[in-house]
Amino acid sequence: MSKFLILNYDAIIREITGFISKQVKSRKKNGLVIGLSGGLDSSVCLILATKSVEPSKITGLIMPEKGLTPKKDINNARDLAKEMKINYKEIHFEHAKKTLLKRLPNSKLSSGNFSARLRMALLYHYAYINNLLVLGTSDKSELMIGYFTKFGDRAADMLPLGVVYKSQVKLLARHLGLSEQIVNQPSSPRFWKGHTAEKEIGLSYNEIDNILQSYENNDLINCKQSKGKIKLVSDMIRKSQHKREHIPILNPLRESAVHERGTSK
Repeated sequence: MSKFLILNYDAIIREITGFISKQVKSRKKNGLVIGLSGGLDSSVCLILATKSVEPSKITGLIMPEKGLTPKKDINNARDLAKEMKINYKEIHFEHAKKTLLKRLPNSKLSSGNFSARLRMALLYHYAYINNLLVLGTSDKSELMIGYFTKFGDRAADMLPLGVVYKSQVKLLARHLGLSEQIVNQPSSPRFWKGHTAEKEIGLSYNEIDNILQSYENNDLINCKQSKGKIKLVSDMIRKSQHKREHIPILNPLRESAVHERGTSK
């Protein structure tokens, strides 16, 4: 096992649950709303959430897409919601998506990103109505390489898994007692049939995380992965930088723009 995977997972749980609880209290919210996909990250987030606030203050939104979301994902999400004794709702948005995209140019990837943004809109709609915080589920690996939809699944009021790599999330899941079925399920945003993250990226998360750990430590020269794999991950980090940055704002205005009257023709 790689050294960076050997962590005090009890301490990590305390840190994350304390963080979630503090966010809810300090921002004077009634609780949390979380999107439940039936996958690893959202399942781990839900378990941690129930250790942070009362389960009655948590709502899970299950938002499957017909033809793309496997039945087992829906069942996983339902079963865990029931086990954790939280409120949950199922929302199907295929008709709305089809109507909205009917007259617009489209592609396989843009359609998937559109679904992620629709889910984000539903979460924030529900959060606003009920004075809740949106609990994001992206992990550190996804955030670093930009494997998320801008203003989609990364849009959240907090990202508690943003401090742990995907490989670490798997070990954390086992520590929390999550079923092996969910732990071993290939990560996928379900943008198209048969879609998996590792297949799309071309690397396993073990390889990605090994490179990311070396990247963070400024020690890529000693990374055991091939130069080609290191370049692939480094390029993903560089090309996705705009996803992690704050939106640029023109500030301040030039003095001439403030004090000089413009002329119109």
